[in-house]
Amino acid sequence: MIEVVLALLIAAVSYVLQYMFERMQFWRRKRKYIQQNSVYMEQLEKMDAEYHPERPDVKLALRCKEYLSQEFPYGIKERTENMSREELSNLFEKMVEDARQMMDVNLDTVDFYTSDEPPACDYCGYYSHSDRSLHINAALILSGKPQLIEEQVYTIFHELKHARQWAAVEGKLNDVKDYGYSDEQIRIWAENFDHYIPISVSDELYRKQPVESDAFGFETILKGERQFEII
Repeated sequence: MIEVVLALLIAAVSYVLQYMFERMQFWRRKRKYIQQNSVYMEQLEKMDAEYHPERPDVKLALRCKEYLSQEFPYGIKERTENMSREELSNLFEKMVEDARQMMDVNLDTVDFYTSDEPPACDYCGYYSHSDRSLHINAALILSGKPQLIEEQVYTIFHELKHARQWAAVEGKLNDVKDYGYSDEQIRIWAENFDHYIPISVSDELYRKQPVESDAFGFETILKGERQFEII
């Protein structure tokens, strides 16, 4: 009995020490990041975070919104609530390809992942520029929760907006394709990518930074929360 208690005590102490070590490492990384990007973060705090889409994005957002209204004429919840897991998976795979074509970006990999490990398990999805890969949290799609399923629809467009931002920055740099964005808009995105603020550093600045403010703003048009017209 004593041996069992000792084993449990040792395991508990080991867990606490490991947790403390990981937290110390987290705060060290966070402090180092803030020190390296302090000037940009100070600029960001003073920056206007209001969403001001340029003409190419208004045009694109309205096209994507029309696509969603055709895919879900009675609403996302109404179409998906009785779908099987296989039907949901097929629907989302189709939407990724449709959205990719509409947003005119290239992907080398599309990954519908499930993970119990943080931070990936907490993400709706993410785009990785280094290997041009799109990652969507399939656990949320298959959760059976209408609100999460609906949010994953918009996550596809949010993350592909990041792919388009990157493509515009590199297209301008290589004199290939910039989608018609202004030089100033592309400069702002490029600078932000050089000083990207992870949500673990600051939730407020994460959402306020230009590339995220743009992607979240793009979502609001698709959701019908904002109205813009092509000028």
